[in-house]
Order: sequence, then C-alpha cells, then structure tokens
Amino acid sequence: NKTLAAQLYSEFREFFPRNAVHYFVSYYDYYQPEAYIPQRDIYIEKDADINQDIDRLRLAATSALMSRRDVIVVASVSCIYGLGSPEDYRAMIVPICKGKELDRQTFLRNLIDLQYERNNVNVSRGKFRVRGEMIEVAPSYQDTSLRIHFDGDRVVEIEEIHPTTGDPLQTMDDVVIYPSKHFVMSE
Repeated sequence: NKTLAAQLYSEFREFFPRNAVHYFVSYYDYYQPEAYIPQRDIYIEKDADINQDIDRLRLAATSALMSRRDVIVVASVSCIYGLGSPEDYRAMIVPICKGKELDRQTFLRNLIDLQYERNNVNVSRGKFRVRGEMIEVAPSYQDTSLRIHFDGDRVVEIEEIHPTTGDPLQTMDDVVIYPSKHFVMSE
C-alpha cells in the first residue's frame, strides 16, 4: 500500500544517497468506478480525486528513468495499469540547448503536444506563458520552473527559476522537457 511504499522510499533514499530514488504509486486519493445497477436502473458516474503531489512524484520518476541510469523506483503494482508505451513517451521529449536554433513556434506547438497549457497570467504545474522572446514553463515533474530566452529562432539562455518569485536559481546549457502527463502519444 501507499504507506508502506512511502516508508520504503524514505529508507531507500537514505541507503542510496547518490542514486535517483523515486516514488510511483497510484495518484488517486479517492476513486469510485462507474457502475450500473439494473434492478433499480441507476447509473453511478465515475468519480475520482487525484493527488497533485503524487502525480508530480510519478512524473519525476518517469523523467528520471528517461534521463539517468542510477534510478530506483519504489512502486505499487496497481499504479502502472493503463500507462502508455515507454517508446511513445520517449519520442515526445523536447531537448533544448543554449546557442542552438529552435523555431519558437514549433517549440510552442511541442509544449501543447506534451499537454502543457498556455496561461499568460499564472504559471503553475503543467502550464507555460509567453512574454515576448521569453517562454516560462512549469514542468509537472519538478518544483522549479524554466525560463527560456530566444533571440529570433535561437535559444540564448536557459534558466531554472523559483516558481513563485521568478528569481533565477541557476543557468543551464541544456535541458529536456518531458510530457506534462503520462497519457501522451504521437500523432
């Protein structure tokens, strides 16, 4: 269950401090499947409450599996049902390198394909905003955001920023943006 998996996750983080240890369990806090009771002709609609913190941890585990070789994932078996193809997920990533050409409009379409939503007011998990030659992205799998500066169709700067204040935390030479949700597929 989730409690025992969380305990094991915590212990593995202590045992393997240099590895990427992640937690991947079902993200439902509450789940009521749809049902039909023919004797009464009653239909019960599906209802679910998704825990956003667990969703972020699941996406972080997936992005670590795609980018590192030293990953340990503590997971429950039921949480993996219905996930898409790892090959399709891997094909959807968007690498960004400082100094490289990247068509800005194509990049924005790629973010939409990765199920990021545009929101020019408030950038939060799984959303992005455009301000002139700058695009801010809040990946669903991390606590920080990214600010990508363009000069035409060339990436001139990549910054990791604080999600609330917008203050730069570090500059980066390259970054990979992973899908905002697990359920993505190519055309």
